[in-house]
Amino acid sequence: MQSGFAAVAKIEDLPDTGYRVATVGDHSVLLARLDDGIFATENLCSHANSELAGGRFRAGRISCPLHGVIFDFRSGQVMGGTLTSVGLRTFETRVENDTVWVSTTPNPPVLGLMKR
Repeated sequence: MQSGFAAVAKIEDLPDTGYRVATVGDHSVLLARLDDGIFATENLCSHANSELAGGRFRAGRISCPLHGVIFDFRSGQVMGGTLTSVGLRTFETRVENDTVWVSTTPNPPVLGLMKR
C-alpha cells in the first residue's frame, strides 16, 4: 500500500475507450485511459452536483448528462456548454505492477474556462 493512495483497479480492467467508476475513500471517481496516461476525476458535476457517469465521453472530454457542461478529463477544466466556471477536482494517479493507484486527496478544481 502506498501512503495517501488507494489501489482501485488493475490496468487491464480499464476500458480502451470510455471510463470506469471507482471509489477512493469518500470520493466517487472516474478513471480513464487516454493516450498520455491514466487520469482520475471526480464523478460529480461542479454545476449541479449530479454524477457524471453516464455522460458522453469523447476525445478526453466528458459531458454532464444533466445539463451538458463539458469538462476536460485531464485537468477538470470547463470546456463548453457552460453553466459554471468551476472545474472538477482531479486526482493524481500512479501505475505500479499493473495496479492503478489513485490519490486519496483530490487536487482543487481549476477556475475559469479552458481556451481551446
